[in-house]
Order: sequence, then structure tokens, then C-alpha cells
Amino acid sequence: MKKILNVSEMKQVRGGAQPSSSCGEGELLYTCTSSWMGGATTSGSVCAKSAKGAEKAVDKIRITQDVLADQVVVLCY
Repeated sequence: MKKILNVSEMKQVRGGAQPSSSCGEGELLYTCTSSWMGGATTSGSVCAKSAKGAEKAVDKIRITQDVLADQVVVLCY
């Protein structure tokens, strides 16, 4: 099961894929930014084996939360 980072842990993330004790073996912590219609952006972090995998994880969360049409772009690095 993946660990969801709390606010304090999120503030420690500086961008770019990094090793993290919060992630599973073979995974890195990726910073992801979502750009929304209307110009708003949100960001967070996710553990994944690749940037593309991180983007898919963010997209899966978005669909699970029933946010279906507003998102424009997800970029993970």
C-alpha cells in the first residue's frame, strides 16, 4: 500500500525524482503539477517507478475523485 504524504512531508519535497523512505523498492518520489482549465495549478508528490507512471497515478486519483473534465495537463518530474 502506498503512503500518502502529509502536509509537512509535502513541504520537504523540492522537485525532481528523488529516493524517499516513503516509497516502495524501485520507486522514486516524483513532483507532479496539474494545470486546470481557467489557469489554476495544483501540485503534489507521488511514488512511482517512472515519470509516466507518476502521471498515470495522478490521473487515476483524479478519476477516482470524479474530476472528469476539468484537467488540462499533468506533468511529473
